[in-house]
Amino acid sequence: MADEAGQDENIVEEMKTKAGDLDTFARIIQEKFAEARDYRRDHEQHWQEAYDAYRAKYPSQINKANELASERGIFVNQTRRKVNSAKIKIGTLLFEDGEVPFSVTPSKRPRFYPPDIEVQPDRPDILKDALLARSKNMEDKIRDILRKTNYNDEITHAIHEMCLYGTGCTKGVSLTRKNFPVYTSVRTSEQMDKIESYLEEELVPTVKYISIWNVFPSPEASSTEDADYVIQRSFVSPIQLRSMVNAGEGYIKDVAEEIISGDEGRVHGYDESQHPKKFDETSARQIKNIEVLEFWGRLDGNDLAGHLPMEAADMPQSIPVVVTVVGDKVIKIEENPFDDTLPFHFCYWQKNPESIWADGIYYAIRDVQAILNFSYAMMIEGKSLSAAPMTVIDPNSFEPGTDTEQVYPGKQFRVKPGASVRDAFMPVQIPDVTNGLLQLIQQLEREADLDSGQTSIGYGDNSPAQTKTATGMSILNSNANRQTADVVRSVSKMITSNMQAIYRWLMVDSEDSQIKGDYETISTGYEQYIAKEVHNTQLINFLQTIGSLPQLQQYIKYEAFSRPLLRAFNLDPELVMKTEEEVAQEMQQQTQSQQQAMEQQAQQAAQIAQQQIQAQAQANSQSQIQVQQIKSMLDEKQKISDDQREMERAERLELMKDGNVLHPTNLERHSILLREEENAGEIASMMQEDQEEGQDLQLQQQQLQEIEQQQLQRQQQEQQQEQQQGQGPPSPEGQGGPMAGAPDEGMVEQGEL
Repeated sequence: MADEAGQDENIVEEMKTKAGDLDTFARIIQEKFAEARDYRRDHEQHWQEAYDAYRAKYPSQINKANELASERGIFVNQTRRKVNSAKIKIGTLLFEDGEVPFSVTPSKRPRFYPPDIEVQPDRPDILKDALLARSKNMEDKIRDILRKTNYNDEITHAIHEMCLYGTGCTKGVSLTRKNFPVYTSVRTSEQMDKIESYLEEELVPTVKYISIWNVFPSPEASSTEDADYVIQRSFVSPIQLRSMVNAGEGYIKDVAEEIISGDEGRVHGYDESQHPKKFDETSARQIKNIEVLEFWGRLDGNDLAGHLPMEAADMPQSIPVVVTVVGDKVIKIEENPFDDTLPFHFCYWQKNPESIWADGIYYAIRDVQAILNFSYAMMIEGKSLSAAPMTVIDPNSFEPGTDTEQVYPGKQFRVKPGASVRDAFMPVQIPDVTNGLLQLIQQLEREADLDSGQTSIGYGDNSPAQTKTATGMSILNSNANRQTADVVRSVSKMITSNMQAIYRWLMVDSEDSQIKGDYETISTGYEQYIAKEVHNTQLINFLQTIGSLPQLQQYIKYEAFSRPLLRAFNLDPELVMKTEEEVAQEMQQQTQSQQQAMEQQAQQAAQIAQQQIQAQAQANSQSQIQVQQIKSMLDEKQKISDDQREMERAERLELMKDGNVLHPTNLERHSILLREEENAGEIASMMQEDQEEGQDLQLQQQQLQEIEQQQLQRQQQEQQQEQQQGQGPPSPEGQGGPMAGAPDEGMVEQGEL
């Protein structure tokens, strides 16, 4: 037992010695971290200004252009508008259907073939089909991993930082344990629950978004291939550090517990190299206050002897390692599992060839942003001065004690006796001269569009870029999208690196032989984007050409252009287009509806014709009845007239027999029809006479009115003459005026009327 205790003490002493040696590496890494942090100070200043502009905050160093706008509290957030527009445009171009644009295809010249594929030498087509099927299995496996790890959200965060700061970063791959939920019931035993939880747990390769605020490449590096090392910084809480150590492999747990229980690696306050939100959202007590540094690079092999599972004779001069450091303590050290490759992948907005960092949208429009804020501030200042008139007050004109500093509605001023109000109080109106700033603001917005690459389609009816048709707008939008082709290429390159990292991990660690093979994993986002733009432009141009040549339209099948045309306008043909069955059914329904409409029209025409015939027959019958009635009435009147003549003739014959001499009689008076005609003529003549008498009476009344008006006008003229000449000698004809004596000329006596 004593010997065993002595052996344990020797083991503990050996571990302490190794830990002490590892602490030396921790101090070296801290020095490299300080060197990389100091080297990128200038870039951090631009990032800080970009972050403040996105949050509508003025930079710490305010120039003259921002001074007035800062005093007025005006910030027209052009930066946020352009950054969000670019992020949405790039995301829409790359992830139209929500899927990551990449493909896995067999290599044209494979370096190896899966050993489990048995194909006859004279049948290369079978081998090609088998490789294609396995590459499709690999692509499906990678897409399944991307869905489980929410890759779309990670890449969206990287695109956002790329648009704002100029550089976006992802890290691939990091191994993450995914523990899927286990559904239990009352009858499920505790042991079975543990077994199912263990079986449901899965180690998944994950691509993580890393903020550029937490990535520190070696100084003077222009790319990851040119960097000697890259240090990733993260802030964790004690609970998160313990979980990370327990879940991972290779961590020195004793050192981690010592750090958690002590004060090692704690940070206090705010450092300029940290993300600005840590300063904005910090509280009195920071929870995530443990700074963890993850070093990816090379270290001297002699210094690493005894710390890696490698014999001293096999130890090279320098070894690519991954070292995790907290303060001056190393909590994990292992060899780089990615074959001396740094797992950090970048995308750029405007790449600088001499630096690993690029310029973002804010850096391109920073001057326009400042001048735009200044212009709006000047406009508000001018509007406020012209809207609220200033006042000039003579204090000597007011009584002592009168408050002349404040003016409000209903206020009373006490003015000294004899003082003039106009001299004591005078408003001054300043004219509004800010209308000229509108053109300047429009020019600045146009410059912001051009500098950021987010060119607008038009600026109104007077703009030369304005178009009135949907086709023209589509062409202009396509031309504007070409400016983002370089950015799309950079993002596609980063996606390709991410997919290749997952592919390599699956080739090494996956046990599924049906997915393995020598494949090429390439992002097709840029190729699809360029091909789609070219195809859409060609399709629209072809349709325009066909539209201008009517002699060719009869030879074109327009149904073949439906699906490509819908895709050109970002529409899903499956959701918009109708199937052949639906088209046939609709055509049949249209034919039936047309037949029914024709039958209804025929029935309505027959009904209308029948109604017209009935109405004509009824009208004819009514006219015949009226004719019969009139004829009967005339016959009756004629008979009565004949009877009256017969009676008159018989009576005259009797008188003649008696010897009486008779004068000729008027037989026309016995005709009823003639009497009615004579009565009608008499009535018409009487009505005409009455009408003539009424016209004469109206004419006389008009003459009387004219005479009265003339008399009134003459009297008014005489009165005006008397008023002008004054009172003259009395009239020799009496005290009365002209109306007292004989009537003057032109007057009409009452008897004459």
